[in-house]
Amino acid sequence: MRSMLFTRVLSIGCLLVLFSGLGSWVQAAGTPYYSNKAQGYRTCTTIGVGPLAENICYGNVDNAARAGDADLTSFATMRMPLLLYPVAIRMDMPAVVPKNYRAGVMIGSSTGLSTIGAVVLRTFLKDANGNSQFQEAQVVTDAAKAVLGTSTPGRVEFVASKPFNQIEIEAGAVLNVSYDINVYYAYGIDANVVTTATGYVSRFNQNLSNYYSTAIQPNGVTVCANSNISNPNNAVDGDLTNYATFGSLLNVNCPNTLQTQLEGKSPAGYQAGFVIGSGSLLDVKVLSGLTITTYLKGVPQETGSGAQLLDLEALSGDQYAVSFASNKEFDRVEIRQNSLLGIADDLRIYYGFGIEPRAFRDQQPILSNFSNASNQVQTSQYRSGSILCVDCGTTNPQNAADADLNNNYAQINNGVGVGTTTRVKVKLNGAGLAGNTAGMILGGAAGLLDANLLSSIRINTYSGVNGRTLVESASGSSLLSLELLADGRQEVAFATTQNFDWVEVEVASGVSALDAMKIYYAFADDRPTGFPSNIVAPAPLPVELVQFNARATSNGVELTWQTASERNSSYFAVERATGVGSKEFKAIGRLAAAGSSTQRRDYSLRDEEAGRQQATVLYYRLRQVDADGTESYSQVVVVNWKAQAQQVALYPNPASGAEQVRVVLPETSAENGKVVLYNGQGQVVVQRDIASREVVLPTTGLGAGIYQVVVTDAASHRVAVQTLVVSSR
Repeated sequence: MRSMLFTRVLSIGCLLVLFSGLGSWVQAAGTPYYSNKAQGYRTCTTIGVGPLAENICYGNVDNAARAGDADLTSFATMRMPLLLYPVAIRMDMPAVVPKNYRAGVMIGSSTGLSTIGAVVLRTFLKDANGNSQFQEAQVVTDAAKAVLGTSTPGRVEFVASKPFNQIEIEAGAVLNVSYDINVYYAYGIDANVVTTATGYVSRFNQNLSNYYSTAIQPNGVTVCANSNISNPNNAVDGDLTNYATFGSLLNVNCPNTLQTQLEGKSPAGYQAGFVIGSGSLLDVKVLSGLTITTYLKGVPQETGSGAQLLDLEALSGDQYAVSFASNKEFDRVEIRQNSLLGIADDLRIYYGFGIEPRAFRDQQPILSNFSNASNQVQTSQYRSGSILCVDCGTTNPQNAADADLNNNYAQINNGVGVGTTTRVKVKLNGAGLAGNTAGMILGGAAGLLDANLLSSIRINTYSGVNGRTLVESASGSSLLSLELLADGRQEVAFATTQNFDWVEVEVASGVSALDAMKIYYAFADDRPTGFPSNIVAPAPLPVELVQFNARATSNGVELTWQTASERNSSYFAVERATGVGSKEFKAIGRLAAAGSSTQRRDYSLRDEEAGRQQATVLYYRLRQVDADGTESYSQVVVVNWKAQAQQVALYPNPASGAEQVRVVLPETSAENGKVVLYNGQGQVVVQRDIASREVVLPTTGLGAGIYQVVVTDAASHRVAVQTLVVSSR
């Protein structure tokens, strides 16, 4: 029997929502949900019978309501008993969370645990009558142990395949060992699962022999027929579930090779590759024996080979996608087995593909790419037995926040002595949202990092203008992801559950491979997961939209978009929606389109009413209207609006008529703008161009009174205002 303990409140955050009306794939990163009610459960048994019967309960849940209040830093505590009985907390969500969302719980330990019982997550769907129907469960013991062995909270989660509105975490007891788990909140966050994408695959219905080839000329003279490939036609037929099979590699001079024609010509930038499989488990080691080559009209275009140039992604049903990002157009793809793969001789080739890049990665990530990197990086170093040293331990820290993402870097100088921890905190050039992947692009001075080194690396996120509030942390191979990029650099990251503004990498010493580690930049991106099960060829569009962006300024939002071509296009309307629950978009501006054009066109519009919407998140989309009235919509872009009417700082204020006034501008100052001083009648009395973050205004000759200091940008838009009081001498 389970004993129920308690109840609680509500908290909803906001997250990126991306739709694609001008393409066939919808990137759905929706609203995050946080628990708003919690109940504790423990195991109870009845001892004795009749009037002597006694109900005995084991374990406890303290402050269960805190696992569902609006404070995401407060927590309930599950106290496991010495006997083998589990304890659980079940948390309600404010609405039904859709399938393909991350179902998870933020947990932690006050002491650090090395021994725990089995930890299980369960989801339920509760109806209007309060009846809960079990949906699914996932054992997360390994991830929980990794979190509870540290001093900071972390997440345990899985991607739900069914909708839910309750999440339960249950922890089993360990005989003769009592331990506690702090439970902060449950969450449902969009995993951005890709189901449909635009692209081309090797899919044909007749004359299949025209669409594949197994013959190669490895030395320009000898022609290999490659008869060691079974059922090659399966890789080009209309059934994407059957496959060709590579047999044993008999001759390295005649490697197993299969080339497949695609349904159409894939543009440059599309991901090129194959869906493969095996009767045994594949891992990244398989890449060392594979080569992918693209062709256009029979001419080789590009080649990717090995782990540094190919990506391997595990799919469902024992399938994998092996691919690389192209830089040239292609209409055929080829896969070649160069060496033994360390697996059974049954490599399965399902089909080749050329698929749009946004099915694999965020096309508009938030980066630490500032034109002026001053004040965008914070560094510190702590040595055991010493005090914290600010601005220590890192060479050229500003390079981690400048606009050069490829050539320069900050470098950590930890040394190999045990007990030194170095931190580099970098501000993002935009807001990171709940559900984004947060991380750093790193380079090891002593070669590639491996998963074993992740125990000495921690990624932290912070919020606030100065990055003073720690939001989340992750460390170790169970919580951090490590990805090798095509240029040899590596990405260390984790999937977040809350909004953030800064990303920090924390490196512990004692491992020579981490000394002199390079930090290129920080990032936050809305990362797709999974692989599209539905791949559709792109349809011709009246307007080829290259991009649609929205950027928050101090008191407005700048919206820009570009088209590569237009056909019978009449106008563009920018529409805005406010708040999580708002589904109604309202037009805020309209611009005439080019009509018909084959040249690139740039458009821009400013939403000067953004700051008056009383919303922390604003949603924008572009409505394109043809000459015949046909409408289509862009993806939705999101601006994390913090209602931060940035104020200039004036020194001194009040000032006398004999003093100069220093105007210190916000960090996001209006480049190429002006500082203008107005008197009480609205007349300009002083005007200065902005050349730096500090502008000096003379007050000589000004009478006592109240003046307005107005900052404008290069387009003469007002971005900040401050009142100046001038007193009598």
